[in-house]
Amino acid sequence: MALELVQNYRLRWNDYDRFGRIVPDSVLDIFQSMAIIQAEEMGIGRNRLLERGLVWVLVRIKYEVLHQPAEEDVKVRTWPHDPSKFSFLRDFTIHDSQGLAIKAASEWVLMDMEARKFARFDESLVTPGSEYSADRSFESKPRKIPPFEVPSEPLLILKPSYNDIDVNLHVNNARYPGYVMDALCLGPDQSIRTLQIDYRHEIAPSDSIAIYASHDGDSIRANGVLEDGTVAFSCAIELV
Repeated sequence: MALELVQNYRLRWNDYDRFGRIVPDSVLDIFQSMAIIQAEEMGIGRNRLLERGLVWVLVRIKYEVLHQPAEEDVKVRTWPHDPSKFSFLRDFTIHDSQGLAIKAASEWVLMDMEARKFARFDESLVTPGSEYSADRSFESKPRKIPPFEVPSEPLLILKPSYNDIDVNLHVNNARYPGYVMDALCLGPDQSIRTLQIDYRHEIAPSDSIAIYASHDGDSIRANGVLEDGTVAFSCAIELV
């Protein structure tokens, strides 16, 4: 039987913005929670990896909104793909009473915490006999967001809040798109169709992040830049 995890989740009023659209932070938080739960079930959860000095790192995630999910019980599904030597792909879907509402694809790597380098995936970590689904949320995995010209002045400069920091002592993956949303302040006629985040450098509690954004019609590209000029993350948004 192919590996997958399906759970019901109750969407709440605070999962939506002022215009009734599900917020990116909630989407990524739901997917992150599902990935953590299934990783534990597969024997490759945080505690077991820490015994080997390893930790999961999210490289990028992309999701597409087919329709705005209703504020109700939804069915969330996640499933991993057959891992390569250094990359682990995982997909997600959210179904509500109207059908498929959101689909997503993500790419993860293992990092050696001491060396701060990517580590090779060891098949012995996964329970023998595990089967991987051939289903794909997208025809191909999300690719790296290419460089783009950014304006000279940032839209917003901010520092992480206390609640942004997770147990790994850096900004949680699900908080990154919220920084972009705070900078963009999208209007009622600017709904997200697709959103992708590329994670390039961790953001520490003491860091200051400048958000730069470039608009081209319904396409938005944004960078989160640290004080030393390091690009911590890139974001690509396509509006409806």
